[in-house]
Amino acid sequence: MLKISKEDQPVVEVFNGVIRHTLACGKDVLMARFEYKKGSKVPSHKHFYEQVTTILEGKQKIIIDSGNKREEIIVQSGDSYIVPANFEHEQVSLEDSVTIDAWSLAP
Repeated sequence: MLKISKEDQPVVEVFNGVIRHTLACGKDVLMARFEYKKGSKVPSHKHFYEQVTTILEGKQKIIIDSGNKREEIIVQSGDSYIVPANFEHEQVSLEDSVTIDAWSLAP
């Protein structure tokens, strides 16, 4: 088991008003804490791996597009959601928000 101290966790602003704290990154799994300012946006994108997110604080609108179906959901503190691999998705923060996100990086 490897310990990752808080001071060793990289912090970067990935989009305007969106800060990522990389909590841990192993061979197959990445976990991060995100802080979002109200009104911040994560533009539409997709990745080859699955994503799971839990909302610790705040409220967000999530738009997920499978190609056949476009779904808009509102999530808030205590809610979680899943983005399957290769699904287009985007997000708008309706309030200042904090999330924990995890990705399965294994092919």
